[in-house]
Amino acid sequence: VNAIISHPMDTGFFRNADGQPIPAYFIKDVVVTYGDQEIARFAWTSGMSRDPIISFTLKADREGPLTMVWTDNKGGVFKQAADIKFVSA
Repeated sequence: VNAIISHPMDTGFFRNADGQPIPAYFIKDVVVTYGDQEIARFAWTSGMSRDPIISFTLKADREGPLTMVWTDNKGGVFKQAADIKFVSA
């Protein structure tokens, strides 16, 4: 599984073109579930790069949703899901 989360991941240590501080804005945690089972959990800090990539191996042994939920440091909660389906030969 490869996923890119589009996010600026601002550290709070930089300034914009006008010299104003850019507030910290980053993903704090990501939870991945397959069906109703949690299969991965990631805890991040502001040190992660912009548009972080998650990559891991998944042994898909049943059909069901693969869901990622991430929370940012401002309290935002975001969710993306894809259905795992098998094709008959």
